[in-house]
Amino acid sequence: MIDRRLLKNFDWFLLCTALLLATCGIVMVYSATYWMGLSQYLKQLGWLGIGIIAMFVVTFVDYHTWSRFAHLFYLVSLGSLCLLFLLDHSGLGSNRWFRLGPIALQPSELAKVATLLLLARYLSSKGGKFSRPSDLVIPLVIVGIPAWLILRQPDLGTASVFVALLLVLLYMAGARPKRLWSLVGLGLAGAPLVWRALAGYQRARLAAFINPNADPLGVGYHLIQSKIAIGSGGFLGKGWLAGTQTRLDFLPGHYTDFIFPMLGEEWGFLGASLLLLLYCLLIVRGIKITLQAKDMLGSLLAVGATSILAFHIIVNLGMTMGIVPVTGLPLPFLSYGGSHLFATMVLVGTLLNVKMRQFMF
Repeated sequence: MIDRRLLKNFDWFLLCTALLLATCGIVMVYSATYWMGLSQYLKQLGWLGIGIIAMFVVTFVDYHTWSRFAHLFYLVSLGSLCLLFLLDHSGLGSNRWFRLGPIALQPSELAKVATLLLLARYLSSKGGKFSRPSDLVIPLVIVGIPAWLILRQPDLGTASVFVALLLVLLYMAGARPKRLWSLVGLGLAGAPLVWRALAGYQRARLAAFINPNADPLGVGYHLIQSKIAIGSGGFLGKGWLAGTQTRLDFLPGHYTDFIFPMLGEEWGFLGASLLLLLYCLLIVRGIKITLQAKDMLGSLLAVGATSILAFHIIVNLGMTMGIVPVTGLPLPFLSYGGSHLFATMVLVGTLLNVKMRQFMF
């Protein structure tokens, strides 16, 4: 039986914000794919249903209980990432999915959640004690193994999420800024190794960020068409189902990583601004839950879930507008993709879980 105090502390505002964003995503996926048939739209709708169920399951089981299984979830996620290298299910020059008939599962999405859970558990057990550089070794290993496996797929965008997660959680756990800057310096020193691990198309994307017009029909085409789509929407947009840049397939990936330009074209500046407002409300709510958590574990889980969502939002919007390099990160709630939508709803469930128990003793 559920304690009534938990229901009293339930964050209806966060839930409604997440469901509004998910509804917006379903509407945009339909607009992006209806002319190709309903199969993709129905898949996304099904994944949303599964994600909502998972969100409530995560919400109502105490996060301390989940943390007891952190090692198991982490090992399973590592095993699934390793198994990808034994299977030939690659696409678009990468090997990121398990293909089960019409269903594709992306282990890296669940690895983010598993890594967050284990890292939060370990750091909360340290009690803010990071007096020696060696205290950072285990957090680096926890994050470094899945990040390297994902980078080798290759998937630079998702691997970078793990780096951001590590820095945010270490700072929240009490690590000195000097230690964190040392990690940043270490990462910059290892940049040549990362560059060598990148696929050719990833290096081309980074070069196109500097000057997309150098190859407007090649690696720069994506970014140029994205900017055209956003700008052509004007203030009010062309209307739902009326986007020409996307409907005529000028913009590649318009229902996955580049769904925001499609929204900008159809709903204009006004629609894009409302979407950004919902994202800001979600992030601010996550920060508030972090600050009000009853213990270090809850605080770390909340800030980790918030940082993953925020990193995806900032990088995806930035890459579609040419502010950051194109790395292939999906936009939470909106981009087509069942695994990412599922993981996003689990992260929302994590925030709801911490919020419900912030006054429980």
